[in-house]
Amino acid sequence: MKKSAVMLLLLSLLFIPEELFLQETHLDVPYVPTKPEVVAEMLRMAHVGKDDILYDLGCGDGRIVITAAQLYGTRGVGIDIDPERINESQENAAKANVTHLIKFINQDLFEADFHEATVVSLYLLTSVNLRLRPRLLAQLRPGTRVVSHNYAMDTWKPDQSSVVMVNGQTHNVYFWVIPANVSGTWEWTWSENMQKVPYVLELEQRFQWPVGKIKVKGAELPLGDVVLTGDKIKFSVDVDKEEGGKAVTMVFEGRVTGNTIDGSMEKQGEVNKQNRTVWKAKRNPASVKPIDSET
Repeated sequence: MKKSAVMLLLLSLLFIPEELFLQETHLDVPYVPTKPEVVAEMLRMAHVGKDDILYDLGCGDGRIVITAAQLYGTRGVGIDIDPERINESQENAAKANVTHLIKFINQDLFEADFHEATVVSLYLLTSVNLRLRPRLLAQLRPGTRVVSHNYAMDTWKPDQSSVVMVNGQTHNVYFWVIPANVSGTWEWTWSENMQKVPYVLELEQRFQWPVGKIKVKGAELPLGDVVLTGDKIKFSVDVDKEEGGKAVTMVFEGRVTGNTIDGSMEKQGEVNKQNRTVWKAKRNPASVKPIDSET
């Protein structure tokens, strides 16, 4: 090939749109290594430790799982669709002497099984994150930590975020905790004055932010201070005033396991009574709704 023709070919390649390049190479995102300072912040924010299983989706050269294995003894799995990156990752893991802790899989992220992860790291694009979001919420157990470099998840706002400056360039790190799905209708009964009193808790949920009300004795009482972190939920409700006009607040805490919440309820404001009691609620499975629905 003539030198002039080679130059024309190179120049044409320089101006191929990113979208076309990614389509031609079957990649969802271009390969851009994460700076070591950003890797360190991602691992710190996600509280990665030796008991974790870290999955890096789109692992590139493997540096995130390799660093976690070196610093914390963390087991890890790197997944990437590009076989060249997988080969590079395996070579880097061998050089770092951590092949006994980590493995790499050449696979499409949207076909991967990462349900055993306790931590997931991402450096993709926002559009890819949004396509991946339903799989993260469906596969990962409540309490699993997700950390992303530079790209967020649109309406699923992070629990935390931070900024890392490297050579004058800003890098954003976003952090989420996978929430349990607590949406739907929950029921339980308590004995009050020798009678069984039914309680009905109705919850609507958008990611980690549930709202709702309790129905009891014909009244609908709004919830206050609802906090959902992984599979742990806490909320309060103000009930009828005691004699003397002092309000009573019922504070519920529990752990969600499927369609059951086990925990306790404490009454604040009552006098001369046992303030804390065991609480167990059951959910109607038909009442559950997706927590990432846009409607």
